[in-house]
Amino acid sequence: MLDYTKIQKKTFTVKLYDGTTLICTMPKKRTFEKMALMKDINADTLDEKSINDLYEVTAEILSCNMQKKKYTADEVGEMFDIDDVIMLFNEYTEFTGYATDDPN
Repeated sequence: MLDYTKIQKKTFTVKLYDGTTLICTMPKKRTFEKMALMKDINADTLDEKSINDLYEVTAEILSCNMQKKKYTADEVGEMFDIDDVIMLFNEYTEFTGYATDDPN
């Protein structure tokens, strides 16, 4: 029997500048699709729309946490500069790729 309440899920831990530690899980389909559209981002190719999109998807990433804390793009904009957001996005993207490729 498959019992979803017993499955051990992989997590991604983020410690924010204010000391808050978030235990993030895999994204839902909508967030994953947004991430896939932004997979080739870098600081040199960002325009205004892609910056806004990046902060939106980062808010969704941070909101996908076991503590049930929700974040908005504006809150993320107050916490992080663009380098921080790109670093988080890249690390989380690597985590999701690893977690989906890992057979265990």
